[in-house]
Amino acid sequence: MEPQKIYPCRCCGYLTLIEEPPGTYLICPICFWEDNEDMNNWSVWTGSNQVSLRQAQKNFLEFGSCKLEWLKDVRSPTVDEVRNPNWEPIEVRAKREALLLIEKIRAAFLEVQLEDGITLHEARALDDYTDTENARIIDCHIHWLDIPDSWIEDFYEAFSFLDAKGFRHYIPAYMIWCLKNYEHTTSASFDSTLYVLERIFNTQDEYYRPNFNILNQVQLEVIQEFMTFMEIYSPG
Repeated sequence: MEPQKIYPCRCCGYLTLIEEPPGTYLICPICFWEDNEDMNNWSVWTGSNQVSLRQAQKNFLEFGSCKLEWLKDVRSPTVDEVRNPNWEPIEVRAKREALLLIEKIRAAFLEVQLEDGITLHEARALDDYTDTENARIIDCHIHWLDIPDSWIEDFYEAFSFLDAKGFRHYIPAYMIWCLKNYEHTTSASFDSTLYVLERIFNTQDEYYRPNFNILNQVQLEVIQEFMTFMEIYSPG
């Protein structure tokens, strides 16, 4: 008789499941994670776990169970319950992929200049019906790589007033800022960035069509990678 095959728990990585995950709904005795079938977003909780897989892994590594309330119910692994050598916390994977994606964004947009496009301060002046010429002087000389994070956090409404050249110039800065801050930011700039990128890929949305048309293929591809990353790892 062949020995029973054992599968690794997705939360702690130890070989404790007698059925192949996901969706077995078996509870791991080492971390107390219930093996649900959610594979679409590791940062949003569903089902009985009431904690995302990403957070459950962080909890297990910090104090030994997927949630603090289950700490009294878990046990140490036996000698046979070794950890899968290929197991890697989502947190580690997300940070690695974010760094790689940041470099891709930089490379794809490095040569982009503002030219005569609308600036961030100019966009706000348009929104406030104030002097756009004086506003433009503030930041027309600043390359997107040098934009302060504080500006990005504050100028959440800019995409509604930027023209295509302004959009192309600032979108890499906003994407990089999102990749660095998506887990904890409360700035509306995060949601506005995702919103405008979703809209430019909507073929029926004529308002944002110029923003799509001004981007080259490499830039479009890296934006798609960014959107996929956020779909997988963003908690919202």
